[in-house]
Amino acid sequence: MKFKEIIRFFKRYFKYEKKLLIKSFIFIFLSSVVGVIFGYLIGEATQYATNGHFFIAVLVLIVYLLLALLDNLIFDRIGKISIKKACSNIMERISYEVYYKVGLLPARAFEEKTSGELINRIVNDSSTITETFRQFINVVTTLFTALLIFIFVLFNSWIVALEILIYFVVFYLFSKKFLPLIKESQKEISADKDKTVAEVNETVRGIREIRALGIRKSINANVKKIINIMFLKTKKQMVDEENYYSIAFSLSACLEVVVFVTCIILIGLGKSDISFFMAMTYYVYRFTFLVEWVMNLSSSVQKMRVAIERVDEILGNRLYKDEVFGDLHKTDIVGNIEFKNVTFAYSKEEGNVLENFNLYLPSNKKIAIVGKSGQGKSTIFNLLLRYFKPNQGVILIDDYPIEDFDEDAFHQNIAIIRQDPFIFNKTILENFHILDPYLSLRKIRNACKIAEIDDYIMSLPDKYDTKIGEGGVNLSGGQKQRLAIARALLKDSRIILFDEATSALDNENQSKIKQAIDNLVKDHTIIIVAHRLSTIIDADIIYLIDNGKVVASGTHKELLKNNEIYKTLYNNEN
Repeated sequence: MKFKEIIRFFKRYFKYEKKLLIKSFIFIFLSSVVGVIFGYLIGEATQYATNGHFFIAVLVLIVYLLLALLDNLIFDRIGKISIKKACSNIMERISYEVYYKVGLLPARAFEEKTSGELINRIVNDSSTITETFRQFINVVTTLFTALLIFIFVLFNSWIVALEILIYFVVFYLFSKKFLPLIKESQKEISADKDKTVAEVNETVRGIREIRALGIRKSINANVKKIINIMFLKTKKQMVDEENYYSIAFSLSACLEVVVFVTCIILIGLGKSDISFFMAMTYYVYRFTFLVEWVMNLSSSVQKMRVAIERVDEILGNRLYKDEVFGDLHKTDIVGNIEFKNVTFAYSKEEGNVLENFNLYLPSNKKIAIVGKSGQGKSTIFNLLLRYFKPNQGVILIDDYPIEDFDEDAFHQNIAIIRQDPFIFNKTILENFHILDPYLSLRKIRNACKIAEIDDYIMSLPDKYDTKIGEGGVNLSGGQKQRLAIARALLKDSRIILFDEATSALDNENQSKIKQAIDNLVKDHTIIIVAHRLSTIIDADIIYLIDNGKVVASGTHKELLKNNEIYKTLYNNEN
């Protein structure tokens, strides 16, 4: 990423922190001016003391002390506080904007990118960017001070000024050759960190299954290998950085000796005095401090460039385009759904999953979609939920194309109950209050009663204040599904999709889920993708999908009597 692009990136955020940044620069400027005066006062005090004017030397040092207190307590302190506040605000804004944009990514982004990588971009990359920006401000401050000092040195000795210039040219040429190596290694380390976070996140979330399968040792070995690879590259980068620092510090030591020797020679030739020499003993370290800051910044900038590239891939839609919605805000739908001449393929290589596909799903019915695995059942839901777009054709809700609905209306109109619903690691009540913090307990309990889960919740010691655990680990599959049904009811979704919702349940839970579904039919469009046909034999309409097309429809009895494919599927199950 070029320097212009970095400036353009930060420009987006400077406008929000304009007052803080101006305030910090004013106080930093005053601190820089005071920093220049310090060296001069040290030189003057030494000169007066050498000439026997001890009282004046003490007065000069008192002035030095007063200026130091003024700088430390006011100029430097306020300047640093202001810049840190600005950096913190910028980091907060970047982190949230990346998080917000991740929420707009298309479904394929979450198939191609791990959650660990996306989390890294939200948290770690944002932190790297703002920390480097803070370092950059410190370098600018030190650079400004060094510039004022250089002007002072130039007026007193052009020879010393020339030596300082040569030093900076040598340091620049050295850095220009060395720093690209650090940048390349940082790219590799960032990619490895994504992989490590993703692996650790997955293994921590699945620790119960890992233990139950008896594979903890092999998983540990795998994670250890991934971490080892990351830290091997990190160690190599650390060695490269330390080599860079050691050579740079050696250059700084050379500058100090050359400047001090030059000052001594000038004093011996009568072309300078002890005042300038003492001032240079203070000023030369300002230049070496600047180089130290620049070294730290140079290393950080390489990391920041990588971080900005990764963050800007999300913010600038360089990897994926945002999911786009229409402007139709219609939530009073009837719930009729129609697929018209829909053709869809996940990729060109795989071929069409659905081809010229037509399907009508009427409201206030319990509708099941069945078929062998890989025939397009789940694809119907993926398209209806807009996870993917049809290559051809249109999907309608009440004769409106689904892409015409705005985001709020679309998501309010449709809810999905999965085989393993996502439940937040909060209390049962908090899981419902995520939908609406003002939902009353009475309304929540009514929804839970319809979903056949209220009796169970009220039997718990903490009732609706029971903590669920990560991923709903403290609940059975059927209980999570019934909570998800209650959540869909409170969301007031007219269309409710069940994706293999009862296929992995025992008879008791399956019976309760079926009862919960039956409670919904009169006011909702219920669509069930089913693997076990025994769970949908009472559906009002069953559509049989084969090779991406509807090959038969009817009730269970009708299909069992008239369709061989359906009959075979049912008999194989029993």
